[in-house]
Amino acid sequence: MSNEETKIPRPSSVIAVAALVMFEALAVLAYAVNYAIHLTSDGAVNIGGRLFMLALCLFLAIWQGSVAINFFRGRAYTRAPIIVWQLFQLILSVSFFQSDMPIVISAAVLSIIVAGTTVVLLFAPKTTQFLGDRPSQ
Repeated sequence: MSNEETKIPRPSSVIAVAALVMFEALAVLAYAVNYAIHLTSDGAVNIGGRLFMLALCLFLAIWQGSVAINFFRGRAYTRAPIIVWQLFQLILSVSFFQSDMPIVISAAVLSIIVAGTTVVLLFAPKTTQFLGDRPSQ
C-alpha cells in the first residue's frame, strides 16, 4: 500500500532526503557545466572520452534530479538508487583526502556528511512509514 492510499503526511525526513539528493544533483550539474567550459583544454583523455564524460555527468544529474522528485512523491523504489549513489559518493570522497588542496579536502568532508545524513534519514522510522514499509501507528 503506497502513501497515496493511506494519506500519511510527508515527514520532514522525506523532505530533507529529497533536498539533499537534489543538492547532489545540482552539484553534479555544476560539475558538468564546468567540465563543458573546459572541454577544449589539454588533458590526458581524447575528445571522444571527454564528450562521453560530459554526457555521463549530464545524465547522472538528470537521473538524480528525477530520483529526488520521485522520492519526494513517496515512491519507495527510489531508495535503492539513493543508497547506491551515497555509497559511490562515500568511496570517491575518501579518495579525495589524498589531495594537498584544502578546498578538495573540505569538499570531501562535506560530501561524506551529506551522504551519511542522507542514509540515516532514508531509514528513519517516519520515512519508512511514509514509503509504506511500516504499518501506521
